[in-house]
Amino acid sequence: MSARMTFLVAAILCVSAGTASAACSGAIGEFETIVNSDVESGNLNKGAHRKIVSELAPVQANCRAGRDAEASRALAAIKSRHGYR
Repeated sequence: MSARMTFLVAAILCVSAGTASAACSGAIGEFETIVNSDVESGNLNKGAHRKIVSELAPVQANCRAGRDAEASRALAAIKSRHGYR
């Protein structure tokens, strides 16, 4: 494979990995915004907020690592466990 083709393949892989990561990071960010708003308005107690935030850490790590499906499943489980949709 030529050097030009190698660089092209590497660029395509980087772009596609960034797109997958962006999909789960958007969903995680949206949920964090909702949870933060709920705690600020008093609709969620601070203890529950801390628990949700701690549960999100591995989800964010999976998302950054490009494991979008795993991150999405874990995020859905957290939402369900804490009464969010």
